Amino acid sequence: PHYILPKEFPDVANRVLMCNSIGKSASATGWRLGWCLHPPALTDTYRGIHDQMVVMSPHPMQVAALTYLQLSSEYFQVELRNRYKSRIDRLVDTLKRIGFEVAAPEGAYYVFAKYTPVPQLRQVMDENEERTTMDVAMYMLKEVGVACVPGDNFYGKDVEEGSHYLRFAACRSDVEAACAKLDEKLLQT
Repeated sequence: PHYILPKEFPDVANRVLMCNSIGKSASATGWRLGWCLHPPALTDTYRGIHDQMVVMSPHPMQVAALTYLQLSSEYFQVELRNRYKSRIDRLVDTLKRIGFEVAAPEGAYYVFAKYTPVPQLRQVMDENEERTTMDVAMYMLKEVGVACVPGDNFYGKDVEEGSHYLRFAACRSDVEAACAKLDEKLLQT
């Protein structure tokens, strides 16, 4: 990828806003902690927008964000990456063993898996033509004990790409328990 730095265009410096958050990089989605670098002339305008967007960022989360910002780059480049990779690898191996079609992600903390090759999940769909991927996700939650998100939630209405896919997150330490449940309930011996 090619990154363009604002300093490469000094004539637009007074119109550049750089916004970021700790949501994805610190595994803190939903915390509503972020920042914006902008020209001083925009402070009043930006503060009004900011106040409406981040109503109530609790103090403990702000302290946690400060700690995060002081971590070494090695934490992100090695430790955090390895932690996620081991969870993703475990999840991908389990899903493939059960019969899901899976392409290991190259950087995401979730796995998109096609469920139609899994006999029990295909049967859920075959029971009724009106069933949707949401029905399969609910089956996974109620009968298997593993939460996942229907793949078509990530595409526009009437778009086929996400149908027949489930998204599994590997961002928590309970991946081992989820893999054990998947093996127990879905693995055909």
